[in-house]
Amino acid sequence: MRQLETGYVNRNHTLPMIKILFLLLVLPLPLFLFAALCNIEEIHGRGARQAAIDIIRATLSAGISLPIAICTRPFTSLCNLPLIRKDGDDTPILMVHGLYHNKAAWLVMRYRLNLAGYSNLNTWQYNSFTTSYPELVLELRDIISKLHRESGQKVILTGHSLGGLLSCGAARDPEIGQICAGIITLGTPYRGSKMASIAIGRLGRSLHPQSALFNGDNKISYPQEIPKTAIISPTDELVLPWDNLEPQSGQWQIIRTKALGHVAMLYSKETGALVSGEIQKIQNA
Repeated sequence: MRQLETGYVNRNHTLPMIKILFLLLVLPLPLFLFAALCNIEEIHGRGARQAAIDIIRATLSAGISLPIAICTRPFTSLCNLPLIRKDGDDTPILMVHGLYHNKAAWLVMRYRLNLAGYSNLNTWQYNSFTTSYPELVLELRDIISKLHRESGQKVILTGHSLGGLLSCGAARDPEIGQICAGIITLGTPYRGSKMASIAIGRLGRSLHPQSALFNGDNKISYPQEIPKTAIISPTDELVLPWDNLEPQSGQWQIIRTKALGHVAMLYSKETGALVSGEIQKIQNA
């Protein structure tokens, strides 16, 4: 009887966990279905089968990345842990997170880049609710200048989502552009996103395609003289429409990953390898 009771108790504990995992996996699905509706022509161009595969793959990746992002968010101090390879390439790499995230977003990428041989890995954190794009760009320029002074080398900027726009804005300044070796972005809304309509805070709402950041004389522009790479997922649930992931001006290299969720790009082994490869190309340029 005790064994039967124990088995029954174990099943009672296991079932809620299965339900929670299932919920996390399907929670992003409505976002991807809405994204598909916003990109009907693109979906038709891919074909029903490929579009379905992309949406399922991206939904699963987003479901897996969600608990990782939530669980690691409070532990920004982990970004200060000693690196595994301390004697690697000392090129300064500055990683800038996206909207509503913090520097814990780079925990996995930092690990992957360190294993790839890089040891001067830096993160910068900002508050998504109490500031604006122009203020953050000015602050980021100071961080880049400091890294350059400390290392005596040009800085490579890596930005996720809004972090990519901030990196571009900072490097657009001629003096900062001269001390930047290149820019690599992941899932950056170069022409804004319609999802900004429901964003919380002025910084989030400023990412709407109709905002001043993307229109008029003072819209975001990009540095011309340094290498720039935009890594994008073909099925992004937060940057809509998907065309807005591609820069309109400047000489950019665009690399498409397999279908991944917006945040999942940060934790993907494929994305990590792409970033590492692009860093090598920038160094060899």
